[in-house]
Amino acid sequence: MDAGPDPRLRITPDFRVEWVDDEASRLIGVFGEVDLATAASLRAALDCQQPRVVVDLRHVTFMDLSGLGCLIEAVGRQKVVALLTSPRVNRLLDLTATRHLFEIG
Repeated sequence: MDAGPDPRLRITPDFRVEWVDDEASRLIGVFGEVDLATAASLRAALDCQQPRVVVDLRHVTFMDLSGLGCLIEAVGRQKVVALLTSPRVNRLLDLTATRHLFEIG
C-alpha cells in the first residue's frame, strides 16, 4: 500500500496508516495503536470520495473510542465500511455493541 500524501498523517514508531484507491473503493491499512493522538490520521484516510471503504485493522495493537469514533463517522457519511479485524478490535466492537454498523470480513 502507498501512504497518501495528506499532511494530517501522523506516523510514529507505534502507528502508521496507508491506503490505495480505485474508482469504487479505498483500502486502508492501519498499523499500531489508534488512540486520541493518532485518530486524526485515520479520520483523514477515511475522508475520501469512494463510496466503499475497507479498513484492515488486523495489525492494530490497541484502539480506543477515538479510533472507533472515526469509523462510525465514516458510516454516518453514507460510506459502506468493511473491517478486517483483530481480536483486540473485535473486543472493542463487542463491548461497545457497534459490530452491527460494519461489514466484518
